[in-house]
Amino acid sequence: MLENELVVKALILVVTCLIALVLQVVATKFVKRVFQLANVPRSSIIVNVVRSLIWFLALLSVLEPVFGVQPTAFVAALGVTSIAVSFGLQTTISNLISGLGIMLARVFEVGDWIEVGTYQGVVTDITWRSTTIRTLVGDVVVIPNSVLNTTTLRKLAPLSARSVTIGLDIHPEADMVEVERDVRESVEKAVAEWVDPEVGVLLIHQGYGTFGFRLDVKVCLRDMANGLAARQAIVHACSGRSWLARW
Repeated sequence: MLENELVVKALILVVTCLIALVLQVVATKFVKRVFQLANVPRSSIIVNVVRSLIWFLALLSVLEPVFGVQPTAFVAALGVTSIAVSFGLQTTISNLISGLGIMLARVFEVGDWIEVGTYQGVVTDITWRSTTIRTLVGDVVVIPNSVLNTTTLRKLAPLSARSVTIGLDIHPEADMVEVERDVRESVEKAVAEWVDPEVGVLLIHQGYGTFGFRLDVKVCLRDMANGLAARQAIVHACSGRSWLARW
């Protein structure tokens, strides 16, 4: 009698495991296909969640017939434990949910230039927990997705993302026609190897300030990898000019 009971329990356990394996294969293929059609990268975490859910349900189905444990009591005990664990993983869960929202909404993609708080750079990687950007000076900044979800984020247009701007204070008595000509010639020569020829050098009047006329020199580059070098070149090209009110 005992042997027959053990055989029945073993059979239930084997059949349940086989059904769970089949469901796992079907469900994971379906999830991967859905994420592929939605063009959402890194679906592995969702696949793992689906797999865990299937095996959890399989475990619940065999608790009473095989192990003699009431599923309700097990779920109740597991619920108390889950609440305690969730408090410790609150930040991680927030990052995962925010990461899913960013990927599904396609707020930005790898290669886009974004500005978050005081950081501005090109997106080099997007994971479920964080987003990595590389700044103009080459610093690598890892930003938790929960921060991106609660902070104002600016996605920069190509012109703005690939541009370097330097502000100049022009002496009030300077001839602005001559100043513009001098600035344009000097800057174009200084950044000739990096500037985007379709845009070139832009001179933007910002009105009259504390020290004189305010003139912004904006240069659109072909590649922001040379942004720091271009900025230094513009500063050197304009330094020491007689028309500068101050530097």
